[in-house]
Amino acid sequence: MVVKAAPEVGITGGIAISAESKTTATAFIVEPLDPNPDLHFPVSIPIYDEMRTTDGQVGSLISAINLPILAARWQLQGANVRPEVMKFVETEIGLNVADEALERRRGEGIVWLDHLETALLALPFGFMPFEQVYEAGPPAPGQENVGVPTLLHLRKLAPRLPRTVSNIFVGRDGGLAGIGQTPLDPKATQDIFIPVERLVFYCHKREGADWSGRSILRTVYKNWLIGDKILRLSAQIIERNGMGVPVIYYNPEKMPKTEADQIVQNFRAGATAAASIPDGGGKIELMGVTGQTVDPLPYLKYHDEKIAESALAMFKTLGHDSGARSLGDTFVDIFTQAVQSIANYFARVATEHIIRDLVEINFGPDEPYPSLTAGDLSANRAITTSAIKELVDAKIIVPDQPLEDFMRSANGLPKADAATSRDIAPAAAPNAAPAPAPAPAKLAEGGHPALDRLEAVMLQLAEYRNGSHVR
Repeated sequence: MVVKAAPEVGITGGIAISAESKTTATAFIVEPLDPNPDLHFPVSIPIYDEMRTTDGQVGSLISAINLPILAARWQLQGANVRPEVMKFVETEIGLNVADEALERRRGEGIVWLDHLETALLALPFGFMPFEQVYEAGPPAPGQENVGVPTLLHLRKLAPRLPRTVSNIFVGRDGGLAGIGQTPLDPKATQDIFIPVERLVFYCHKREGADWSGRSILRTVYKNWLIGDKILRLSAQIIERNGMGVPVIYYNPEKMPKTEADQIVQNFRAGATAAASIPDGGGKIELMGVTGQTVDPLPYLKYHDEKIAESALAMFKTLGHDSGARSLGDTFVDIFTQAVQSIANYFARVATEHIIRDLVEINFGPDEPYPSLTAGDLSANRAITTSAIKELVDAKIIVPDQPLEDFMRSANGLPKADAATSRDIAPAAAPNAAPAPAPAPAKLAEGGHPALDRLEAVMLQLAEYRNGSHVR
């Protein structure tokens, strides 16, 4: 029986037909699903850029997410991957391994943490594409055992910032087809088209064919917008009501109205502030606020809290007078889980679209490739010496030289020097029981008669004490 696969007939959301496309690659483009047209790509990019660069709370929120990801213990995994392939990938992506130097020529490979820092722009913008650039050459140092005379080295992953992207093209099924960029040459008639085969495309929370993603700042846009206006108004409130409003009572016969208006309008606070009025021309008073003004601080605090809550970073709003330490630890645990999921996403994309492509074009499609992992972010906290001691005492960990080297490095101690090392005598345990007294020497048999009588008397006393003399 022959089974014929039926073609896909349905459509996914977030896709539209472009009538003004300047490329012949595909006629389908992304149609953002956001209900607010002001936040549709590409007009949303300048807005998110302003939010992340001008607002302190938004900037600190992004840093709170990025820093644990950048500080993660990134490593390659793959039990069935050949060691030479593992070393090749490790060298090409510039993954730092403890106590190992990077062995590669200048201009070959990338630095993973530098690439990751730029890739994290996908969080505020919703997406972040990179163009893969390869260069043919002989095996680099450390790659001599790959068994291939010529390799395609990863020259760079060139960032294509969202601000430079004019269109995101998709296929009929909603899959990514490529991106378009406006050329620098004003005489060019077609956009630059980069196909998906040459892209590494990070997209945060994509829905359907909407490859413009969703910014982590989307849910706090209204809080940022209102808070920004309140902040600007608060400066005006302080400027207007901080010193009072100057009022002049003037005599029209000695001072014209235009001159009186100019005096009060030009009045400014300062060490040399003064006003000159003709004798009998009038007087100036600074009138304060007679009623109660609105305090903008509670409103600003409210919107800052909502911005932090949007990324589950509630611990940022805990002050010295609010929130217990246990509550803060709970907030940190929840936030760490959220950041862990983000780090795992970036690891998956890098594995499938950087490492897989790199191994496939050099060793073939059937060659197993390693996977990149960020490790457990909750385990990245500093390991205390007391915790190590408990593990050693419980015989879970056996002390060895690598463990000593790690603890010395983690605590800023110098390296061990076997030539000058000294043995430390073990300290006596506190409250230890005193050593038992030595047993009395046994009297020799057949010795002096006085000693024999003494031994007989001692035996009789022992019998009386034990009651063995009673029959």
